[in-house]
Amino acid sequence: MKLLYIYIRIIGSIFKKKEALKIKKNTIISAILFCCLIAAALSPLSELGTNVNQFNDMGMWLSIPGILIIYFAPLLMYVAEMEWVKYIMAVFCAIGLFIFASMLLIVTGIGVFNGAIASLVAVMVICGLASIMNIMWFVVAFRSNNHRSVTVSH
Repeated sequence: MKLLYIYIRIIGSIFKKKEALKIKKNTIISAILFCCLIAAALSPLSELGTNVNQFNDMGMWLSIPGILIIYFAPLLMYVAEMEWVKYIMAVFCAIGLFIFASMLLIVTGIGVFNGAIASLVAVMVICGLASIMNIMWFVVAFRSNNHRSVTVSH
């Protein structure tokens, strides 16, 4: 019975606040983009060294659940109305933003110097989209009440 109560509370909180829903959506999209980055980056970058993970090998499949756990453990706590977890999620979002932005610069440099920019376009697009999504996460999560749009009715 208590488990049912917790479940109903979590489901009810999903629809409780529009802002919280946006945070959840942005977090899920960012997690999907990170998993796409792992899959997309392994194909063209696997030719750079012998110790690099290959596409569809055990290292790739172990990385994806690890990333999903890092994203969804705090998200589930946030859904359970633990508002303080938003600040932990912000730290993870900042780390993700750093990873995506630095990966974008590194992959662009590798592509330019090795003449393989065309094969790395997907990785660059994913990094760019994920960087934008993480910036949007910060805007949604920490926007002040003074900057919200106001509707004027006549």
